[in-house]
Amino acid sequence: MIIKRRDEGDTSVLIFDSENILGVEANEFQEAVHSALEDNKNKIIIDLSKVSFISSWGIGILIHGYTTTMNKQKKYYLAAVSQDVFKSLRATKLDTIMQKFDTVEEALKA
Repeated sequence: MIIKRRDEGDTSVLIFDSENILGVEANEFQEAVHSALEDNKNKIIIDLSKVSFISSWGIGILIHGYTTTMNKQKKYYLAAVSQDVFKSLRATKLDTIMQKFDTVEEALKA
């Protein structure tokens, strides 16, 4: 399993347990997002603390998670984004769309 889920109150933290997001995680990630939303979680936090590389397909799955969550009028945050991953988000302008926090704990307080 590449995606781990930890629930805290009305929040689900989805943790990528890999150094790379290449896109092969798409189905598992989509299932985790949908499951959290079906469980009436109001906030989904994506913990990227272990990730040092994200492919274009990986960016696509983050976008899918974001749009799925926002369409349900829920919150979607990124947490613990490495500098290399942030460069990819900035290059695609996603840093202006997806709210990012330095730590999961900060995102939980938002």
